[in-house]
Amino acid sequence: MPVSAQLDHHRAAHEMQVAIYRAMTPQKRLEQALRMNRTMRDLMAAGFRDREPTWSEAQVRRAVADRILHARTG
Repeated sequence: MPVSAQLDHHRAAHEMQVAIYRAMTPQKRLEQALRMNRTMRDLMAAGFRDREPTWSEAQVRRAVADRILHARTG
């Protein structure tokens, strides 16, 4: 797929996603955000477990918390 077609597809998908979120009630948006947060934490923990198989669950939880606490954007 050419780059311009990919950009159009991404733009259209983003616009559709925004429309879906705007149609949700505030409660549903909050529930979705909490599900997404839980999924992100689960995936991050799985990555730490894969890279550090000797770590205890407490160490994994701490690593996830540290990664989130020290995350940077932009």
